[in-house]
Amino acid sequence: MTVDPGPSPGVGRLTRADILLDGLFAGMIGALAVACWFFLLDVIGGRPLYTPALLGTVLLNGGTAITETAKVAPLEIAAYTAFHFLAFLAVGLLFSYLMALFEQFPIVGFVLLVLFLSLQLGFFVLDLALGAQLMGALRPWTVVVANLLAASTMAWYLWRRHPRIKETLRHVWDQQ
Repeated sequence: MTVDPGPSPGVGRLTRADILLDGLFAGMIGALAVACWFFLLDVIGGRPLYTPALLGTVLLNGGTAITETAKVAPLEIAAYTAFHFLAFLAVGLLFSYLMALFEQFPIVGFVLLVLFLSLQLGFFVLDLALGAQLMGALRPWTVVVANLLAASTMAWYLWRRHPRIKETLRHVWDQQ
């Protein structure tokens, strides 16, 4: 006779609080990855905090306010930083919820892939809506790298928090 010890800690069914906390942490991790990437590029370029100042100017004044000489000012930086973190927290919450579903339903992995590609394209579509002026100030490759950094750091965190996904993927093609 064998005794099933039950699920190991951290592997059982997730609660709403687990999903919420995972989403908040994943969102913060992604936001910090992007912020650090652009801060590094700005420092190397000799213009610390230029990117959040530029994006804050666009956020507060619209697309017509884009100039190569956007001034680094606290209001613009604070406004964009708050918007940036709130947006990433929302995306982190969504991804956390989808990862919890992915543990039970492997098809959700496809939804995650489509969502990632949609978010990747979303920035470029937004730029076109603004008249493609933003990409003149932000090089497209830097945005792609930032999106990949955010996605990979968030995915790494959530992957570590959902170890049952590996087991689910191993048996996805098994006959039932």
